[in-house]
Amino acid sequence: MGTDDAYAELGLAAGATDHEIKAAWRRLVSQWHPDRNASPQAVLRMQRINLAFEVLRQGVEAEARHSPPPAPPSRPRKNAAPEPPPAPARPPWRIQRKLKLTLEQGAAGGRTVLRGLHTERCVACEGLGYRHSPRPCETCHGAGRVARRGWFGWVAGFDSCGTCHGDGLARLECEACKGQGHLGRCRYEIAVDLPTGLRDGEVLDLLAGGAHGDRLKLHVALREHPLFRLEPDGTLHCEMPVDGFLWMANRWIDVPTLDGTQQLRLDRRHLRYRLRGLGYPKERGGERAHYIVDVKPVFPAQFTREQEQLIERLAASQQHPPGSPLHEWQRRVGAWRGR
Repeated sequence: MGTDDAYAELGLAAGATDHEIKAAWRRLVSQWHPDRNASPQAVLRMQRINLAFEVLRQGVEAEARHSPPPAPPSRPRKNAAPEPPPAPARPPWRIQRKLKLTLEQGAAGGRTVLRGLHTERCVACEGLGYRHSPRPCETCHGAGRVARRGWFGWVAGFDSCGTCHGDGLARLECEACKGQGHLGRCRYEIAVDLPTGLRDGEVLDLLAGGAHGDRLKLHVALREHPLFRLEPDGTLHCEMPVDGFLWMANRWIDVPTLDGTQQLRLDRRHLRYRLRGLGYPKERGGERAHYIVDVKPVFPAQFTREQEQLIERLAASQQHPPGSPLHEWQRRVGAWRGR
């Protein structure tokens, strides 16, 4: 097959780039692969597509080999300081990772430093670990599928070839990555600025900075908090037991918040307290919602002798002025007894 025929087979104009050749080949393979196309011409067309792809790929590689070498660098002037060698270029990294945050960290946002290991993808083989050979696959002879035998050697159907994975072409191990598809693992340390009010399941796509244009794709996960419960609108809940005597006496107590502890004045008339602006941000970068504290007064299961004496003294000292509910009740009970 000549070069012109190969271009025509893939539906390309002469002089197409290596990227265009690969894209056309993938598109035609997805259309004519025997596993997807049941027409009788599929196997033959697949062989012609693979052959055209290899003819054009060989032409691109030959052109790269025979391109003129770069001009030699100009001789440095006398007494001129030698220039440092340029840093080796690498493709930008696309780092994906999970970012686990506490509720305190998610509410506050701010700068955090991420450290880890990144597997650098091999550019030579595009992460495949191999390159196609112009020779057809020895197992399926270029068909991309093999017969599945049944009783007495009869053909019971066809399966995708396990050697070439349906491509129909023999595979050569990539020399750059030794068939691994990657060039090893590299350590990274990147500082990122997180917005306030991140939600569980959110995805952040950030530019990592630097000369290579690396990008970060962070999948946010909020850790379960031991004290707080978060609602979707940012309202924060906390259920806490309190000393029943402190609650009766309207005393001050310390309650936990996302910003530390804060004092709260108990009121024996209420069991729920709403603290404005101390919840979680309502949205990313937005104002903070309310913080609701539900208290549960706890009394001793059994009173000590000293506690019983104090309670009796407290009850004896209690005054019930006329018109109060208890005074009115006692009056009604006395009238009922004197009938």
